[in-house]
Amino acid sequence: MNPRHKIGYNYPMFKLVNSNSGLIKAIVLIIIALLILAYFGLNLRSIVNSPTFQDNWALIRDAAVSLWNNYLKAPVVYAWNFFITYVWDPAIRNLQSGKPAVPLDDPAHGPNQPIPVVQ
Repeated sequence: MNPRHKIGYNYPMFKLVNSNSGLIKAIVLIIIALLILAYFGLNLRSIVNSPTFQDNWALIRDAAVSLWNNYLKAPVVYAWNFFITYVWDPAIRNLQSGKPAVPLDDPAHGPNQPIPVVQ
């Protein structure tokens, strides 16, 4: 049985795409877009240096900075600190301790036994 049938990805819209061609495809599409713009006589330098574009870019930049500072920064920093404190640092300590890992199916460390902490 195909493993995709077990998880429900057997529909054509969920077909997995080869991820190895993503970067090259993006580069080719950017080159084609630049050629199309050149064909129609659009100069990107004049567009980017225009006051309208500069004003719109400043608006987008200010909105992104405001979104980060007012809404996203606090939860992202909290999640990062949580990850470092409770996942990364203990994992590094356990790896550097040199002690062998305890298998999860070890009867001495079953569901009712505390998990040993390496100091």
